[in-house]
Amino acid sequence: MALYDWGDVTIGRIPLRETFDTTESGGDRSLDLDGQESYPPLTRAQVIARHDGINALIVGQVIPVTFTDKPERSGYYAVKSCSSTYTEYRTDMVTAAWKVSLDRIGSDAETDLQSRLTGAVRLNDFDLAGERWHAPPIGHYGYYTGDTNATVMTRTGADGTITVYRGVPADFSPRWGCDPTDYLNGRVKATTTGGQEVYGADVPLAATGWSLSNGLINVTWSASGGGTLDVQTYTGGAYRSKLWQVMSAAAVQVDDWDGATLLRNDPEMVILRLTKALNPGRATLDLTLRRGSRIIEGYLQRGTADTLSVRLNTAETYADTSAQGYLTATNDDTDGNRFACGSALTFTAAANGGVQKATTTKLDFWLGASTTGGGGTTLNANPGFDTDLTGWNANGGTAVRVTTPVKAGAGAAQFTPDGVAEFPSIESDRVPVTGGTVYRASGWIRCATARAIDLNVNWFDEDGGYLSTGTLTNTLAVNTYTFYDGTVTAPADAVEATIAPTVANFPPGTDVIIVDEVRLRLPVASGDAATDLRDQYLAAMPEAVYGVRR
Repeated sequence: MALYDWGDVTIGRIPLRETFDTTESGGDRSLDLDGQESYPPLTRAQVIARHDGINALIVGQVIPVTFTDKPERSGYYAVKSCSSTYTEYRTDMVTAAWKVSLDRIGSDAETDLQSRLTGAVRLNDFDLAGERWHAPPIGHYGYYTGDTNATVMTRTGADGTITVYRGVPADFSPRWGCDPTDYLNGRVKATTTGGQEVYGADVPLAATGWSLSNGLINVTWSASGGGTLDVQTYTGGAYRSKLWQVMSAAAVQVDDWDGATLLRNDPEMVILRLTKALNPGRATLDLTLRRGSRIIEGYLQRGTADTLSVRLNTAETYADTSAQGYLTATNDDTDGNRFACGSALTFTAAANGGVQKATTTKLDFWLGASTTGGGGTTLNANPGFDTDLTGWNANGGTAVRVTTPVKAGAGAAQFTPDGVAEFPSIESDRVPVTGGTVYRASGWIRCATARAIDLNVNWFDEDGGYLSTGTLTNTLAVNTYTFYDGTVTAPADAVEATIAPTVANFPPGTDVIIVDEVRLRLPVASGDAATDLRDQYLAAMPEAVYGVRR
């Protein structure tokens, strides 16, 4: 609700004060609106954003329009004309008197929205067909692709759960319905200094105060490390950062940008261009973010050939799979994610992990993270032992929290067998599980002796009775952390489980283990693995939305 109990009218993404009058005419069902925004009560930046947003509306563009006090007028409209008069009374007041003329297409009950996915699969050096996909707004309904249905996956983000359709037929433009009040949910947002959302493309944008977000990833420019691209992936209820260095030449990192502009700014897709002066010449970086995507797409250019790269600010271990068009971390980070990146064209794995190409004027790339299913949520409590051992129990031995040697964070758990018990362990409290479901067990374990150590998942029925154990095993070198990561399937009648680093057989008291970041989770969802992200990048299609009468 607007200030002073005014209603709201939202034109596209632009929130405005709802006026008393709404002028309509028959025949072509035109709708004429006008009003005024002012500072005060809004901030000056908000008034300017609304003024610029009105003037940035595109004639012919289909947009949702919603009303608080006149909900019967809510629906989808095509823009006929728009204008706004900006007046500044120095040190006193700022006003934007706006007018918009629209043609009504219809309500959501009578209107299909058709997404025309244009273009083709990116030319690539890996003989890959890519994966054609599409994500409508959160809250859409009746998704239709003719006689071939797309497969469905969901991704949980800061804005809620968004549905992504995979394997969309190439010969059909998807149709779907959506209440106009839901249309903006899960949209791509471009913001400028102070977090003010930018409502059009032809508007001022701060060179380093911007951000792009779709609720699944948030991308900003950071001053950390002399200037880095901060790609934040939403998992486990929060954004998790990965800092990437952009190199405009061999060993030359871009520390800041001279200018920023938007090439496209729609709810389904935003393209941001950054410009950096070289000596001589210049470099540009285009960043593209799509609704429902887990990756940011990039295109780095300069006038003269040199070595271009985008690489992690802090090195992570990876296997060199650049011949397959991507790289990803070997192990989870402390958030349970693994960086992922790649290019459509042949590249070299960059130092630290990243994409690099020598003697070139252009570099295409994508950046993101392979995330665990269920939003990366860890089912067991206190996986990192950073403050205490709450949620853990010692069986057949003793457990204490230690601060060294830790693998991540501020603490770890040390378990000492009593020398008598069989299969002694440090075990989590029981957590609810669903029978027949695949779960992911992971953790770091080290041992004072060279021997086999298990990471067990114990299953229990509804009466608390033990059913069986799923086991991951490794033979550890002396005092060397080893990462465990694998899947286990819950028995059909399982309702609870524990995760338990375990010293097999009847170990002596000298077989002391230290464990850290021990987690039981859902596995990486189909569609979020690094190879899935690569294929989705190759077949990411520009989208134009049209209103079609049902």
